[in-house]
Amino acid sequence: MKRKAVLLSLVLGSLLPVAPRLAAQCGTTTCPAQTLGTIELPADGATVFGWVRVQGFALDGNLVSNVNVYVDGTDSVDLVTEPGGANINLPRPDVMQAFPAYLGTPGANPGFEIGFLASNYSNGTHTIYIQIIDVTGCCYFLAPVTVTIDNTQNQPPFGNVDLPMDQSAPQSNGVLQVVGWALGEHQVDHVDVYIDGLIERQAVMGQPRPDIAADYPGDLQAITSGFILNVDSTTLTNGVHTVSVKAVDILGLEGLLGVRQIQVFNNAPNLPPFGEVEVPLLNSTWFGNCFAAPPGGPSGQPPIIDVRYVQYVSGWVLDTSVAADRGGTAYVQLQVDGVVVSDTRLDCHREILLANSLINCYGYYRPDIEVLYPGFPVVPNAGFRFVVDPAYLITQLGMAEGSHILSVIAADMEDQITQIGDVPVVMLCGTQTLDEPPIGYVDSPTEYQFINGVFPVIGWALDLNFVAAVRIMIDGVVQIDAVSGLDTAQYGFVRPDVTALYPNYPQSIAPGFRFYLDTTKISNSEHDLLIEVQDALGNRQSAGTRRIIVDNQTLVR
Repeated sequence: MKRKAVLLSLVLGSLLPVAPRLAAQCGTTTCPAQTLGTIELPADGATVFGWVRVQGFALDGNLVSNVNVYVDGTDSVDLVTEPGGANINLPRPDVMQAFPAYLGTPGANPGFEIGFLASNYSNGTHTIYIQIIDVTGCCYFLAPVTVTIDNTQNQPPFGNVDLPMDQSAPQSNGVLQVVGWALGEHQVDHVDVYIDGLIERQAVMGQPRPDIAADYPGDLQAITSGFILNVDSTTLTNGVHTVSVKAVDILGLEGLLGVRQIQVFNNAPNLPPFGEVEVPLLNSTWFGNCFAAPPGGPSGQPPIIDVRYVQYVSGWVLDTSVAADRGGTAYVQLQVDGVVVSDTRLDCHREILLANSLINCYGYYRPDIEVLYPGFPVVPNAGFRFVVDPAYLITQLGMAEGSHILSVIAADMEDQITQIGDVPVVMLCGTQTLDEPPIGYVDSPTEYQFINGVFPVIGWALDLNFVAAVRIMIDGVVQIDAVSGLDTAQYGFVRPDVTALYPNYPQSIAPGFRFYLDTTKISNSEHDLLIEVQDALGNRQSAGTRRIIVDNQTLVR
């Protein structure tokens, strides 16, 4: 395999002594007796053009804090890397296999990677130097490599196919997901996905890829260099198929990103529906008027006791077995603690108390889902939405105040049933003497989205006692807006979509908020992002939680 060849070359290369440490750049901190490392890419003597990928590893037993790239010298004027250096501390199991003595040390993830533009340098011979700095202050240079820059050549787009994985015929049934990234010296225009040599579709570009932005910090397109295409594999015959992905830039240059062999094995009647519950957020608080019904009384099925407090459960569902059998989504159910409270087969109707809109139905228009799942049956009419009055659940169905679990269940025509998602909520009763909780939502980031740098958190919030302030908390700690320097979000952005759903709330015309979250001050791991709303009475309550993953690979000072 190609990986074994790389391993052999890096083992031999790493046994070579590193370049002598340059005191002017590194200071006087003593380094461990044995420092290992090598520059794997570009190869010594290679001809390069476009984006030059610099890759390698460095080991001295300590955690590396910074890796810098220099060209044609080691003075500050020769520094290539952006502030913060290269993408570092990358896992390299091949290196650990070659040097097991470093397993369990702080420096057990010794890989680094960075890219720079060859067009910033003249044609001809140039020397690349790599400076390694660890957390103890130890500093040394790896043995340099010499390359020839040829800017007369245009670099085609490059990248990778992450899914399907590069292994022996991975199995696929239902949805075949093609995921990866593409960049180029010139802007990438589109990404084509081929199956068995025939073009399937163009992938959806612009997906967030903070890991690629860390590798190519000088390319403004890198942060959104990801692509995705979801293919209904039931349209393919069972057996082995070849997936090829090519990227084309604005000059028409084409680059092959990867070729994968897949094994399709579909039993259409056994493929269940799939989808997502988007609303409400985790740990939202639902509030109901458990005492007095407004004029006109209850209406609809199930009843709405007080239209001011209705809550929404919404998302989308698709099914892949339509092409091969009598598939398709048959119904979607909303359950609370295992009790069915609404079923799209029985409860879909127009509600006069909500401007005669359709509620408790499946088949809402969702063009955004069609973008991600083009060619699937049913799209773009794949949405579901339930309307619930918490007071009805408490007073009529006998559910207690407190914590509950919402579950959304979907079934297809072949009676395959899937639990689309579980969402914990808190249901409360109240009167005018109590403080009604706020409602809100985070549009960006999405659930479990990878984010990095200064990330704009966008959403909305409403409260019957008026919203005085919105705060963003990470794991219970109030955050400071990276732009304004305040501990509150900007509030008052127009949101006509929210206005249509909650016309009875004050401020419903402009309930949007925006907050610039500095993720560099948060550890690289999973976190809970919580919306805290302060009302005009001074009360603070949560409007819900969003799970996120912070992924800052570069050191930010």
